[in-house]
Amino acid sequence: MANQNLRAEQGWIFDNFLMLSDNEDVLHPGIMGTRLDRGFKLEDLNAVYSKVTGRRSFPKAWAKRAMALEKLADQAKAADRLVSAGQFFHRAALCFGRAQHLTPVHKDPNKEAWYQGLRRCYDQVVSLSDGVLEKNSVEFANGKSTYFIFHKAPGDGPKPTVLYLPGMDQVKEDYPNPFSNEFSKRGLNICSMDGPGQGECNINAVWQDANNYALASEKVIDWLISRNDVDADKIGVFGTSMGSRWGIQVAAHDHRVKTVVGQMANVGTFDIIFEQAQPNFKRIFMYMAGYTEENEFDQFVERLDLLPDLAKKVKVPHLLVAGDMDELCTPKDIEIFRTSLAGPSELWLYEGVFHPMGEVAAEIYPSIADWLLETLNHGRASDYRKQIYVEEGTTLADYDHG
Repeated sequence: MANQNLRAEQGWIFDNFLMLSDNEDVLHPGIMGTRLDRGFKLEDLNAVYSKVTGRRSFPKAWAKRAMALEKLADQAKAADRLVSAGQFFHRAALCFGRAQHLTPVHKDPNKEAWYQGLRRCYDQVVSLSDGVLEKNSVEFANGKSTYFIFHKAPGDGPKPTVLYLPGMDQVKEDYPNPFSNEFSKRGLNICSMDGPGQGECNINAVWQDANNYALASEKVIDWLISRNDVDADKIGVFGTSMGSRWGIQVAAHDHRVKTVVGQMANVGTFDIIFEQAQPNFKRIFMYMAGYTEENEFDQFVERLDLLPDLAKKVKVPHLLVAGDMDELCTPKDIEIFRTSLAGPSELWLYEGVFHPMGEVAAEIYPSIADWLLETLNHGRASDYRKQIYVEEGTTLADYDHG
């Protein structure tokens, strides 16, 4: 445990950075833009950051903002202002989600209360959605379940459908924003899941092991293709950050997946994220996998599949979207990974952009939705291979992409 204690003691460095800044970008460059794209409002972020004096003060600050927003939502609903109520409930859910996530201690009473706040508020978003949103769960192994939210595209008939895999710092309620859904605008259903170790799974002690994310995803896909509004031949996977790694695991395991997108690349070795990045990353993933002893967790990480080996099994089209300043995955890591892919491949690499990619969030998510729709409908040639370096001061539209 000595190594973990040493890294935990480095937290004061990040606390000092926070005291010199008025937002979270100082710890994770670009995160502010990503939060705004996902439905947080600037006034909510400012309300939180104005109260934060160190990392340990984040959960309570997020929770206080969530409770204030839930009160506004309840008032709007009581006044029959249902659109406003739904929007306030959504903002409250996002803030409760941050509060509970930043408390990676099982059965912690604050974590459980804040998670109940997240569920309570998002349940209201679902009930006010006129049937557009549906929450459900499926059992995948030995009484363990995975949980998901289905965002239905408008119109009748079966539609291409995307399974969204959140990152390590996300829950299923975080994305997509139901009030600005780039997928449903294009006629795509999208289903966001809490896999093992995430959100509702970790509340229910469904921890991640070496391969159960793929097993859980398989059962969600079973549920999807049983619906008459899902085209079973047009299933794609979109994973963010750690979800970009799980997406490869899912596609290698389940051949019903016809295309994969990874964004905020996490396709390199675990050394950077668990030994070189800020200590909280390793602490949170230990919690997601159900470990309290660092040496036992390190042994678990050694058993995880090597991504290049899995990539050799992925023969469907793959798109990776990343920044060349990504602090968790280097361009060299990306090159090694893409060389291993067995199928068509495309890369959008943004100059000067960090892991959260908030600097270009407004551009990339609509573009990813376009790419998925086109690829699910028309496929890609078996020898298709493209790499675009998006220079600072330009946009993806300036290049021949997709």
